[in-house]
Amino acid sequence: MSFGTLPNALVVIAVVVAVVARRLSWSELDNSNADVWRGPVVLIGIGIYQLYADHVHLSAADVTLLVIGAGVALVAGVASGRVAQVERRAGKVFYRLGLPGLGIMVAYLVIRLGLAGVGHLLGVPVAEGGALLVSLGANLLTQSMIIQGKASRMAEEYTHQ
Repeated sequence: MSFGTLPNALVVIAVVVAVVARRLSWSELDNSNADVWRGPVVLIGIGIYQLYADHVHLSAADVTLLVIGAGVALVAGVASGRVAQVERRAGKVFYRLGLPGLGIMVAYLVIRLGLAGVGHLLGVPVAEGGALLVSLGANLLTQSMIIQGKASRMAEEYTHQ
């Protein structure tokens, strides 16, 4: 592990701990769409900047690992968003991932870190660092969009009753 990947690992760990802690307990879902995209887009932006700053030239192996990582991130985001629990309380919407969502997130992280390890062994540095942040951001953005969609449908059903 190089010195440059240590800060990335610490950022990913801090983000994962914060997100898991927030999403395991019931949290009010902000009515603003900014709540859905703000954090994940910041992560994606930082990851893209790191890839750009490292002057990465993409080989076929780089692209393959990036595509696999993105696919895993999106599938896990959809799955964890679908199993998330959404409730309406006193006119406000609350959500949490619960244990099934936590299991999906843990499986996603194990697979994604495994891809980073494979990339490291193959000498494909793009699978680490910024790509981890882009992948995590894409996962959280997808998950948040699914949860927001569930909340919107719940609010629509509530107003039609």
